[in-house]
Parts: sequence; structure tokens; C-alpha cells
Amino acid sequence: MQALTAPLKELAEFEEIYKIRRKGTGMIRIAGCVNSQKTHMMYALSDGCIYKVIACSSESKAKQVYEEYRFLDDHTYFYPAKDLLFYQADIRSKDLIRQRMEVVQAVISGEPVTVVASFDAFMDSLLPKEKMKDRTIKITENTIVDMPRLEEELAGLGYDREIEVDGPGQFAVRGGLIDVYPLTEELPIRIELWGDEVDSIRTFDVETQRSIERLSEIVVTPATEFPEERQKRVSFLDYFPAEDTILYLDEPVRLAEKGQGVEEEFIEAQKRRVETGYTVSDEEMKLYSTQEVLKKMNQYASVGFFALEMQCKGLDVRASFYLQAKSVNPYNRSFELLTQDLKRLKRNKSRVVLLSGSRTRAKRLAEDLRDYNLSSFYSDDMEREVQPGEIMTAYGYVAEGYEYPLIGFTVIDET
Repeated sequence: MQALTAPLKELAEFEEIYKIRRKGTGMIRIAGCVNSQKTHMMYALSDGCIYKVIACSSESKAKQVYEEYRFLDDHTYFYPAKDLLFYQADIRSKDLIRQRMEVVQAVISGEPVTVVASFDAFMDSLLPKEKMKDRTIKITENTIVDMPRLEEELAGLGYDREIEVDGPGQFAVRGGLIDVYPLTEELPIRIELWGDEVDSIRTFDVETQRSIERLSEIVVTPATEFPEERQKRVSFLDYFPAEDTILYLDEPVRLAEKGQGVEEEFIEAQKRRVETGYTVSDEEMKLYSTQEVLKKMNQYASVGFFALEMQCKGLDVRASFYLQAKSVNPYNRSFELLTQDLKRLKRNKSRVVLLSGSRTRAKRLAEDLRDYNLSSFYSDDMEREVQPGEIMTAYGYVAEGYEYPLIGFTVIDET
């Protein structure tokens, strides 16, 4: 992604931030940031980090950052928060658990990942990482299977036994066939036994029951976050080892405000439940407070992105910087306004990356802009550095355009 990151090396502040980003714990505060430019800076600072964790003040903001970041990094996940006020409805929804477990399994795998979440996603609790890792079932061809034990293990992982599986989180047993629909897989799995030995493992279609693909092994992940009520609980943040992780905090003051709001609503909701005679379980009562989460965050190397230079009570600041960045107004598909701005940027010898949600559209834009005497070209190679006065059109997504005036670099969303 040199087309997007190389220009930042001309910023003295960026170079200094890059050098110290992982030297010690606590937050590097960067003021002067604007909307999508924050995501750009996060990506540019991420080299060499196995885990990148991005905390946002709301789920809608987290989804926006997720959409932007996954254009830059394929291994990007959105981790949804539970609705702590309507927890009982959530635990009946396999879809929410499936989304969360997909992310958990990606983190457990140890591969480099970027995880985007709202602040309250770190306030609920789940099993420790190692316990969750142990609660998977791996089955390979030509191995011996103890059927009664396997049924017990699947039930213990939260899978519902049915006559036939028709959705994630279910399993069925018929003679020498075991059908299981892993929560994190797109298709159900059929395990065929010869006696007590695994003869074949195949994915199959729920509607037609026909086999699709033969597999050598499968891994079945838990279908619930709480297989046992009395197990120890941790925050999802505890899944990330500090030595391999960098935290990105989008407007830390708003993060703390979000946490405090959730905390107050949760306490009030639990009081009402108790008053109405509703039995509240230990797992429902467990909530990490805002200050507890902030304290955990202080144990990591983190970078906080601020529009204005502000203090955030509860977060330790180890260095402060100011960057000059500005938003680019949307063009609302006005080609005339777009070309006017691009001509101005060309006169200033600026480098421009113009992103479009369609490759066909991006190619056509490059052609159309050349008719206006603009040095535009289309490229699929995001490693190609853009030269002063050039405009590169490419496939990609950014919620809002941004500009670094001091280095003459602009990223624009063509819509």
C-alpha cells in the first residue's frame, strides 16, 4: 500500500510517532485528526504488529472503520458487542455468537489480525483465551471416535441436538452418520463412520443433502460463550498479549463517555430486573467498568486519535503530537466539482489517490480526467507511489476524503 503510506514518511511527526509507537506502555496522543484520515494513520503505523485492536465510541463508527480498514488489510474483523440490556435475547441469537466466535477463533489462531470493536465490546466477559482454545473438537479421517462422548462434547459446546440440522449450532446423529453445523462455517459437515473409525468427512447442502467437498479434517468451535457457568471470566481485551499488540483509540474521550453510559444503563436495568423478581445469573451480572477497561488499556502501547487536543481521565499519556489534516467535502457525484478541485491540487503539485467502489468506474474516471488535461491513470498496484501532480484512480473505499496539506497528499472518495 505504498501509494497510501509512502507520503507520510515526509512528515517529521509521523516518523517520530512510528519510532516510539511500541516503546513502552501508555497512549501517544495525536491531535488534529479527521474522520477517515485516522484509519489511514492506523494502517501506516501497524507494521510489525501481530494484533491491531481498534476501539471506537459506537458500533456504527466501528463498522465504518472496519469497512475502510479491510480495504487495506484482508485480515480485518468486526467484533460486535453484546446488547448488555437485552442479554437474554442475544444468547438465543446464534448469529451474534457466530460473529463473535469467528473473531475469537481468528485471534486464537495466532495469525496477524486487525480487530475493530466499539468500547462496550470490551466490557462484557467471556472464557479466558486458553480455555476457549481448549474447547474445540478436532476430527480427522481414519481416527477413532467415541460416539457417546462426541455427542456429550457437542452438547457441552452449546450445540443443539436435532433430527436434522438446518442451521448453525446444531448436530444430528443417524446410525453411522454424524451431521454437525459448526457455528463459524458456511456449510454443515457430515462425518461417516465405519464402525467407530472416521471413514469420510464432507460438507453438504442442507436442502438437497448432497455432498459438496471432501475434507481431511474439521474443527468444531463452541456455539456458546459460556459452556460452564462457574468458569473464570475475562474481557476480550485480555485475549491480546501486550507485547504483540497495538491499540488504536478513536476519540478516547468519547470512548470513556460511551463506557460510562453503558455502565449506568446496565446497572439500572439490572435493578429493575431484580425488583420484578427476575433471577439474574452471575454471567449476566459481570460487567467490566469503564475505569477497569481503561486501566487494562494502559497496559498496552496505544495511539489515541483526537480532533482536538483533549485530556482523557483514566488514560496515561506518554507523548503528544499535532498533525495538520483536513477533511475533503463530498462531491455527491458532481464531476464538475471534482475536476475543479483536482485542477487546484495539480497546480499545487499534490499527489492524489482517487478511490471508487467499482474498478470499471475507476478506469473510466482515469480516462475522463485525462480529457481535462489532468495526469490521471488507473492502477491495481497499490504499491506504486504517486508522483507530484499525478492522480491515481483505484478500487477502494473511504467514508470521507482527507488531505495532508503540508506534504501535498490527498485521498478522495469519488462519490
